[in-house]
Amino acid sequence: MEAITKNGSLSQTLVHCGPKSLSSFIPVRCLRFSKNPFPKKLVVTRARTSINSDHEAANRPLFQFPPSLLDDRFLSISANQSEIDSLGRDIEALKAKVSEKLVCMDVKERIHLIHLLVSLGVAYHFEKQIEEFLKVDFENVEDMNLGEEDMYSISVIFRVFRLYRHKLSSDVFNRFKEENGDFKKCLLDDVRGMLSFYEASYFGTNTEEILDEAMGFTRKHLELFVGGSNEEHLSGHIKNVLYLSQQENAEVVMSREYIQFYEQETHHDETLLKFAKINFKFMQLHYVQELQTIVKWWKELDLESKIPNYYRVRAVECLYWAMAVYMEPQYSVARIILSKSLVLWTIIDDLYDAYCTLPEAIAFTENMERWETDAKDMPDHMKVLMRSFIDLHEDFKREVILEGRLYSVEYGIDECKRLFREDLKLSKWARTGYIPNYDEYMEVGIVTAGIDMTVAFAFIGMGEAGKEAFDWIRSRPKFIQTLDIKGRLRDDVATYKDEMARGEIATGINCYMKQYKVTEEEAFLEFHRRIKHTSKLVNEEYFKTTVPLKLVRIAFNVGRAIDTNYKHGDGLTYGGIVEGQITSLFLDLITI
Repeated sequence: MEAITKNGSLSQTLVHCGPKSLSSFIPVRCLRFSKNPFPKKLVVTRARTSINSDHEAANRPLFQFPPSLLDDRFLSISANQSEIDSLGRDIEALKAKVSEKLVCMDVKERIHLIHLLVSLGVAYHFEKQIEEFLKVDFENVEDMNLGEEDMYSISVIFRVFRLYRHKLSSDVFNRFKEENGDFKKCLLDDVRGMLSFYEASYFGTNTEEILDEAMGFTRKHLELFVGGSNEEHLSGHIKNVLYLSQQENAEVVMSREYIQFYEQETHHDETLLKFAKINFKFMQLHYVQELQTIVKWWKELDLESKIPNYYRVRAVECLYWAMAVYMEPQYSVARIILSKSLVLWTIIDDLYDAYCTLPEAIAFTENMERWETDAKDMPDHMKVLMRSFIDLHEDFKREVILEGRLYSVEYGIDECKRLFREDLKLSKWARTGYIPNYDEYMEVGIVTAGIDMTVAFAFIGMGEAGKEAFDWIRSRPKFIQTLDIKGRLRDDVATYKDEMARGEIATGINCYMKQYKVTEEEAFLEFHRRIKHTSKLVNEEYFKTTVPLKLVRIAFNVGRAIDTNYKHGDGLTYGGIVEGQITSLFLDLITI
């Protein structure tokens, strides 16, 4: 059944299903680090600015966004380069030992090791080796699984192959069912197997009912286990996975959590644990250096003294987004490029959504389209913002010019213009009180979700992303389209009440209620169902996409960043939702 229509919306022929189960678990990381992961609502205030404005702007609303997480804790941290160099040498020595393990193990042991390497955040050191092994091993996967009755082992094999784009059939799980179709009761005694089976269910597509059944079955019993278990470290790990599965979670966050869990496992491999800890500390020190670079840049911009206080300052949060897209140390420059872009996109997004008048929004969009610093018909503060944005892209050009990759920045600029054109449509709807039908809204909304632009800018700092990678984005492949829809749906659910509070009545939920004559509650239930459906479409397209695995994974990770930041609320606006994760990456340096 075709689930994506020409205008990008989901087909209405989908079968209705019940409400999405909302987890009552707050993850261990949030309990440990965040004083209040669910802050108070936005406050509508008068504009606090000395900048002259016309009569139309005199009564504009200004939203007092929650403050940034960037406080003295983050500003005081530093990274020692000699320590980074020392850790780098230790990593190289341990890499050789782990590589030897990969070569010497039999097939099934090797796949279990690959799973560990992925979970511990060190698989990127062996990507080519792993891909070559799995390509050969997949040809013999039926023999590998023959007679295997261990749920943990089958689930690990399934997850590893699917992660590396080999679509192992979900029929391998039929062995865990009774003749009447129920899962075998003996499975309940294998908690680690149940957990791995639960994780495997997130790799499902829309034609694999057994994985839907597995998700409900395993989640129910894992929640019961957490409620009555004395195994603290295992319960903590399960809580984290129930909050965000590995398939949804940022790799860097998942790795930190798994290292802590693995260390407390009785039979852990000391070499692997040491390697993972050293590697993670190495990455953390790089992140600290990157944050220093971004903070220095932000302070030099000095926008806080030049433009009205209508926007979110999100330097550390935007770097966290970039870390969710790629965590590897070699992508430091790429993370800085993406982070700086995200910082200014957030301010421009708030300009369109929460501050400027319609004439100002039109003028800003037209001037951005011309891409000239001598902007016309705009307040001075908007000219300052536009110049800062254009200057940033000139910096990016200087970064890539020696590689002959100017096209990457030019393509990114085209994506920005496309986004701003659609942002203007949302502004027009908000300021004229127009509520489009849902299909009309989605034509705009899938662009303003910003997935295409984020993927494009994620590629700018990656030398391996050639012109064909940007041509792939420009072709609007179905893989990116499904990410667009998922991002739009996640955002609409998370931001609905705040958008309504500031007069943005043309929201996804509102438009759906109008077109299909349903209640707010019914609309939310449908959006949750569509998010689940679209997540499966993303998986299906992931297997079909033929561009290099590394590039597809970067795009997939943009979707993970959406999950991490929006599944449990608007994490970009309300930093308390992700404060625990951010603290664990920047401030709580891992102990070796």
